[in-house]
Amino acid sequence: RIMSLVKYAGVSLIAMSASMGHAGGIEDSALSAGFMFEKGSLGSVSAKSQSPSLNATVGGTAATTASLVGSLTTTNLKAKTDVLDNLSVGINYYRQAGIKLDYQTNFAAAMGAANFPKVDLDVTALTLLVRYGVNENFSLLGGLKNGTASNATVNIPMLLADATATGKDSLSYVAGVAYEIPEIAFRAELVYETAADYSLPTSFAAVTTVGVGTFAGDAAGKIDASTPSYTNLYVQSGIAEDTLLFGSLRQADWKKNQISYTHAGSQTVPGVSALGTPYQLSSFTDSTSYEIGLGRKFGDTWSSSIAYNWEDGDGTGSTTSMFTLSDGRQGLSVGVKYSLNENTTINFGGNYTKFGKVTGAWGAAVGLPANPIFDGNSATTLGANISHSF
Repeated sequence: RIMSLVKYAGVSLIAMSASMGHAGGIEDSALSAGFMFEKGSLGSVSAKSQSPSLNATVGGTAATTASLVGSLTTTNLKAKTDVLDNLSVGINYYRQAGIKLDYQTNFAAAMGAANFPKVDLDVTALTLLVRYGVNENFSLLGGLKNGTASNATVNIPMLLADATATGKDSLSYVAGVAYEIPEIAFRAELVYETAADYSLPTSFAAVTTVGVGTFAGDAAGKIDASTPSYTNLYVQSGIAEDTLLFGSLRQADWKKNQISYTHAGSQTVPGVSALGTPYQLSSFTDSTSYEIGLGRKFGDTWSSSIAYNWEDGDGTGSTTSMFTLSDGRQGLSVGVKYSLNENTTINFGGNYTKFGKVTGAWGAAVGLPANPIFDGNSATTLGANISHSF
């Protein structure tokens, strides 16, 4: 009965823990290689909806009229087939990262919201994976990941940035190894993803800001963004009849992968930076996220899971970037899976995440009476998935 748990593993994974707008970067969904270990051919489609509540106070007074990050719905597609008895090929499409940040609409107008950031950037990934079974226990994973940064907009009048960027692709790589003991549904995966860089050609409009100066605009600037290298460890094992224990660790070197913009030219913009010199917008730090959970099978049609996921902050509780709205997080995920028949299953899941408190140490620099405090914030994620094996 433990061996039969293999097909019921990971029922909570459609409800990814929310991680937008925090010190550890801008990741949305993580690459999961678990579907590559299913038997035979399969296809799946899932959708998730994230509803964040990310607000701030200044001097004890509410400084936001609505969440600075808006709700978002995304889709995840997976397909996999066995080419040979020991060789499988799969593809996975998902939204890897992004920023949907709007101070201008949702920060208090009396506190200068019109000069604060409004940024829209999406990065999706299409990954081709290959799994080669060395023997019953060991297998190797490899693949290519094509990331696509879509056309992006950045509007920060106080930094003379009113820009439209043209999207670009970037190729990165995936490599891993796995060890399995089928009799007890044990599997350990170690997967590494390389970083991907995006240098987006950017056109800057003319901007005038009181106390800073006037920028005439140019059509030859750029926005630089990147996704980091990741190290992923996933372990699962049957621990009792119809009961599965699973856990994961994911490390990302976000500190090396900041967001910046560069105006072309050579003149100096008062109070900002010399044109032709990158101006860093973010202050991301390296991150390690964790998850531990239990899965349970109930009869032949139902299974469920519950998992606790968390990420430690950088320990300072403070940031100099308007892009960082939290420091660390803790979340709880639940999921259920129902088998319509031997080949088709439906998953439903949810995640509730509380974000750690962070103080924006940029308040005085932009004329606020006190530094903004982001505290008591959260996000709810709901997801559904349908999969069919052939």
